Amino acid sequence: MSIINLEYTDIFDEQKVKKLIFSKHLINSEFKEKSLFTLLVDGKSMQPVIKDKAIIVADLSNKILENEKIYLVYYENKMWVKKYSLENKNFYSINPNFSHLIYKEDEVQVVAKVLITFTNL
Repeated sequence: MSIINLEYTDIFDEQKVKKLIFSKHLINSEFKEKSLFTLLVDGKSMQPVIKDKAIIVADLSNKILENEKIYLVYYENKMWVKKYSLENKNFYSINPNFSHLIYKEDEVQVVAKVLITFTNL
């Protein structure tokens, strides 16, 4: 079995560096393994799909926008995890409590496509 071994910093656990090990087969889209990284989510704007304190795996080499896919975007000196709408040309929050968090495509820098999410690790 082919596995991927990535590290991340747990900002909720004294900045400890931790490992995320998982099977390549869990990722259902094309990716470049050397471009993968992990990020710990801090916030509830993408619940229930991505929960607060979940770990996401994203591909820095994949910035091609696809309708209804989730991306890591850079906006106003912060990183945001948002879903993309091809029709509206914007990135938005899934959680209705954060419906005000909408960013136009031309206002953000797309950092990476989110490929998989892990919760309760």
